[in-house]
Formats: sequence, C-alpha cells, structure tokens
Amino acid sequence: MARSGFLTWHRRMALLFAPLIFLQALTGTILLLREPLAYVLEPQGSDGPALGVPMLAAAATRTGMHLTRLYLPAYPGGPVMAQLARADGSMHYAAIEPASGVILREGGIWAFPLEAALQWHYRLMSGTVGLVVVALNGIVLLLLSGTGLGFWWPAAGRWKTSLKINPKMPARVRLRQWHRSGGVLASLLVLFSAVTGVLLAAPDLAPAAPMATTAFVASPMQLDGAMGSATRAYPAAAIRDVRFPAADRIDVNFLAPEEGPLAVHAVSVRLSDARLLHVVPAAQSPALWMKVLPLHTGDSGGIFGMLMLLLEALAIMALSITGPMMWWRQRKMRK
Repeated sequence: MARSGFLTWHRRMALLFAPLIFLQALTGTILLLREPLAYVLEPQGSDGPALGVPMLAAAATRTGMHLTRLYLPAYPGGPVMAQLARADGSMHYAAIEPASGVILREGGIWAFPLEAALQWHYRLMSGTVGLVVVALNGIVLLLLSGTGLGFWWPAAGRWKTSLKINPKMPARVRLRQWHRSGGVLASLLVLFSAVTGVLLAAPDLAPAAPMATTAFVASPMQLDGAMGSATRAYPAAAIRDVRFPAADRIDVNFLAPEEGPLAVHAVSVRLSDARLLHVVPAAQSPALWMKVLPLHTGDSGGIFGMLMLLLEALAIMALSITGPMMWWRQRKMRK
C-alpha cells in the first residue's frame, strides 16, 4: 500500500471509531483505578469477620429477586456485591455489609458506577451485540496502529528527527506532530491491549449453553451443605465468588494466586445433595481469560504494568481527540 493509502484508511477508521475508542480508554482508566475509586464511589463494609455465604445469600434474596452471583469483598473493608435478576430478566445489584448482612445500597447498574464502567468496557451493556462491537473496536485499534506506523515509518537515519516536535511551527502543525509522536510511542502498548482485548471478547461470542427455565430454590441448609463440600476441595483458599445458575447447582471460584494474579480454582456442587460435580484446578483450567486478563489489566506487571497501561489509556484518549481536531481544522481550511 502507498504511504498516502495508510493515511486515508487511518483517518476513515479513526473518525468512525473515535468516540468509542475514547470511552473504552476512559472506562479502562476507571477500572485500572477501581480500588481507590471504590473508597469514594461505593458503600463500604467493615473489617469484622464476614458472615457465611448462606447468610449473605439470604440477605441478598431479601430483595425478592433471584440471586445469580455473590462476590466476596475484593479488598479489606469492601462490601459483598450481589448480582440479582428481576422478573423481566434485567439485572439488579446490591452492596451488602459483610459482617451484618445489611444491604447498604441497591439498584440498577447506574447505582454502582464502577460496575457500570466494567459492563460498558466489556460489552457496552448490550449483550452479544456489545461484545461484537468491542471486539471490532479492538481490531480497529490494531489497524489504526498499523496504518499509523505505516504512514510514519521514516527512512534510515531519520528515526530521531521523525519524532521531533518543532515549537516554532504554527499550532496546527504542532498538533499534528504531537499526534504523530504520541501515537508512535504508544503504538506497541496499544497493539498489546487491542490483541488481549479481542482475545477476551472472542470466547464469549460463542452461543451459551441453554439454562434451566425455572430457578432451583435451595434451603439455607442445602446451601450450607453445598458450600461445605466446595470448601473441602480447597480448604485453605479464599472464595472469590459464588454463582447461582438457574439449576440445582452452585459454582464456587476460589482464589489461586499461586497460579496467577487472577487465577481461580472452580468447583461445582449439586445443591440438593451437596455432591461435587466438577473440580477444575486453576493449573488445569482451559479458560483463556485466566491467562489473558492479567495481561490486559496490568496485574501481571504489578505497579509498573498498571502505570504503563494508565499512560497508554491517557494517550489513547488524547489521540482520539486530537485526530478529529486535525481533520476538522483541515476541513475548515479547505472551505
């Protein structure tokens, strides 16, 4: 492709996807800062000993809705987060004080800004259609990085000068130079995030297995027995979350930091008789997200990795603004 062709396709894709790219980078930034933001935006629990899962589940179901997921506190003093399903199938959320079972806040997705950011970033709050668009956005980011680098690629010996920003040039030229240099410097990180983002979205594009149409209603004794069977499989591991599909089953995910920062051991138990159905150690899990998500979120790189992703997100937001600005200024000059 000729050099001008790289620029043409770069502009077309950027103008079409700039708003979505900006929002994805913004929600990604929020998620990178999720824990400190949680202290400001989310209700807080206590540091006292948490109630058992059966009592926390009972607290969640006092809302009168079907409990689908129960997330134990992600940080000291954090709340238990319950995801519930309304009769019409829409989602409802509740933050529960872990030591007392008191519901601190409940409501739709917008009552919990951090959950809203997560659902937007992952699937645009739009189910499979949103996942397709997010995956397409990742592919566009790959193409933008490739076409941008293709247009910029300098001749031998001109690498250093090709990134210079001349402060004596007019503002419109400096803007173009900042956009060019910022895009080149961020391109490898953008490529990395785009690839990992597509890998995370792709598996969930496959049709899900059909679920039972009638929810199994377990007694507190049955749930207590099922949790006992699950914890005996991994007695020393902390519970990350418990899932309640519309069937005679619970799925319990235990934290497995020895296998990765976000790895989990998965245990499924039948509620009616507390029988173990499946046990999948983290080391044997086929789940792609367990390996890719820590890369996408920066958890694999610790503080340094999260800082690099934060800088990348800020660069993407700047590029998604300066690109359309350059196009608009050029358009006005042609009139």
